[in-house]
Amino acid sequence: MAAPSNPGRMSAPLVVFPALALLAILVLFIVHPKSVVEVSTGDFMLVTLFLGGGAAWLTGRAVAKGWSSYWQVLVYSALLTAAVRFCHFALFHGTLGAYDYYLLELVLLFSIASLGFRSVRKQQMTQRYDWLFEPAGPLSWRSRGDAGEGTPH
Repeated sequence: MAAPSNPGRMSAPLVVFPALALLAILVLFIVHPKSVVEVSTGDFMLVTLFLGGGAAWLTGRAVAKGWSSYWQVLVYSALLTAAVRFCHFALFHGTLGAYDYYLLELVLLFSIASLGFRSVRKQQMTQRYDWLFEPAGPLSWRSRGDAGEGTPH
């Protein structure tokens, strides 16, 4: 049986992979915090999660609002991650060339940006093409003809 080709479904890779990546980072933080946090938990929370995560969410939304390609989210996330790593270095004496922390923060920020992208894309698809699509959750949409297929009531 072939997988559904509906890009608006909740099980689309644009929703599943970022959610799994965020869950994996949370589990890693609980099990082995030193592999996620370089200097201190407060530093990580302030710079990476609040400032970087907020900027990543807004970046993903901005890319989607311009109807730009999804690959731009990765490019902007890589640049944003470099800025976050520099803040760790300049403000909290972190290591500037720590590639393991850079990759982890890139996955984290890229996942947040992807979810921001997806939230706007869902709004765009259901508002601009309201005769074709309807909302099917916080990050998904479905065709108007699919209203009865596979949805819990």
